[in-house]
Amino acid sequence: MKKLLFLLLFITMFSCLENDIKLPSQYAQEEIATDASGKQYPGLDPFKIYCGPGWGRKFCRFLAKYDETTWADAENYYSDFSDIKFSNFSGDPYFLSFLNLDSISSYCQGWKLGETTYDGIKWNIELKKDEVDALWFKYEYYGFSEEIEYATTYKYEVIDGLLHFSGTGDQTFIFHPSEKNYSKDSVDTGEITLLEGCLFY
Repeated sequence: MKKLLFLLLFITMFSCLENDIKLPSQYAQEEIATDASGKQYPGLDPFKIYCGPGWGRKFCRFLAKYDETTWADAENYYSDFSDIKFSNFSGDPYFLSFLNLDSISSYCQGWKLGETTYDGIKWNIELKKDEVDALWFKYEYYGFSEEIEYATTYKYEVIDGLLHFSGTGDQTFIFHPSEKNYSKDSVDTGEITLLEGCLFY
């Protein structure tokens, strides 16, 4: 009798475990290939990138399309937003780098998705939109505390070949594609400060 009960218990446990095991085809069914506008394509491999020649632009997202591009704000060249560079996470978690170039001292800092703490200062970035010509993300600033001091949504949109930036309030900038050489040797500056996540050449 004990052997029979033990056998029934073993069969029940094995069948439960078997139901929890997922085959690779089941994982693929849970993920669906989706284009930049949100339309789903169940017949396509969800783990393949369909951005490039032959696929048009519908599967291309902002960070894939503008990977390794640098933009400059010619009118406010010596502002905090003088030059920026996008990266498509190619081996590096940082997707946006700020370059503030000045004749005396320049600095470079990068941002990544998720939580970052640098020199005791904490912030969090959450992606909201990554479409063909639009990149929106929410920026939450904690400072030195565990509570959010402020939060804002930053928007980058390419319109007619120009990069339009908007943030909190009236904060807007227009960037032009930059062909400048951003190598450290070519920048005319007395000192370059490389901060967290810098994507300087």
